[in-house]
Amino acid sequence: MLVGKRAVPTAAHAVPWGAPNASIQFVTGYFDGNSSAGAGGQSWATAAHGYAGQDVTAHDMAVLRLADPLGDWLGGMGARPFDDSWRGGAYWTSVGYPGDVDNGERPSFQSSIHVIDDDEDGDAQELEHHADETPGDSGGAFFGTWSDGPYAVGTVSGFEQVSGPLGIGSEDNNISAGGNALTGLVNFARTTWT
Repeated sequence: MLVGKRAVPTAAHAVPWGAPNASIQFVTGYFDGNSSAGAGGQSWATAAHGYAGQDVTAHDMAVLRLADPLGDWLGGMGARPFDDSWRGGAYWTSVGYPGDVDNGERPSFQSSIHVIDDDEDGDAQELEHHADETPGDSGGAFFGTWSDGPYAVGTVSGFEQVSGPLGIGSEDNNISAGGNALTGLVNFARTTWT
């Protein structure tokens, strides 16, 4: 998902932090090895900013700087923190590239997801839900649509299994990372990477 002319949020655990020879290519509407936007619908990441090394936490997020300003011609979505009043509403959509669907070569799309709980961790939130997500979905968009367009409220992080004594309080949820930490990263990218 593009959130600025050069900005793409993702999961921090998907970024090869500390690997100077690693490279990431963002392909708009990736489908069977090609961009659905046509020629020029891809760009290499030239920088990353975020919470390095996070794995399935409220802070499992980063933003990538693209070499080419794809958002100038493709547009993008906004970002906003999740509000507790939205809990339980089936407002959310998750998009990703799960390895279980065509080996990650085609996107998956699931809508009408409801957030069952949101756990605060400083300026970040773990958005807990039961969307159908598997490895490969990490870093994908978790968003809602308002009258003025789509807004990301999280990036797909992973899942958690919490076992309570005798099964009491046990949880098995998928997690998207969001909150003010996400909007802070997006604002950083928009103002710094012009």
